[in-house]
Amino acid sequence: MMINYISLAILLYSASLVLGHGMVLNPPGRATAWRYGFKTPTNYDDNGLNCGGLGTQWNRNGGKCGLCGDPYKPIPRRYEYNGRDYRGVIVAKYLPGSTIQTTTKLTAYHKGFWEFRLCTDHTNNTQECFDRLLELESGGTKYYPMKGSTTYTVDYKLPALTCEHCVLQWRYVAGNSWGWCTDGTGKLGCGPQEEFRGCSDIAILP
Repeated sequence: MMINYISLAILLYSASLVLGHGMVLNPPGRATAWRYGFKTPTNYDDNGLNCGGLGTQWNRNGGKCGLCGDPYKPIPRRYEYNGRDYRGVIVAKYLPGSTIQTTTKLTAYHKGFWEFRLCTDHTNNTQECFDRLLELESGGTKYYPMKGSTTYTVDYKLPALTCEHCVLQWRYVAGNSWGWCTDGTGKLGCGPQEEFRGCSDIAILP
């Protein structure tokens, strides 16, 4: 019994320390675009769109998160289509099938990985729309940052399609919370983890 209590204490303590932060600088996310002169609302906490926090996401909302890092509830969510701070400003234009350079900044490093997904309908506020995972230029879809709290430049390949207004979704899953693994053991990186998300409005045109 004592071991169970100790394990629970470790879990709660580790969860309280999860303070990873990050955002996409290129193409800038909806919460960050103002930093680059776009006429979008100012948000000095644009590196903290973490689904409301680990407890809110997993204990209150069953692991669900807003598309752009807002808490899953209430709806409408702040940075989604028709949300309070949504402006729909196109921040970058690309060619179909081209390789694009993304820039992501981690201001507090907590291991894990991120991926980018594409939705071709900017009015669609469902996660199902983001069914296209972008592939890394080096292969695979998940990028594992290894350099700590710094800026990362990573190349991705766009699909050979066109859209006047697409949404690029960034999803960063931290990996430093202690939890239970599928094999029944417990260690950092297993179980629910803190997540960060961001949405960038782009166009893919010939």
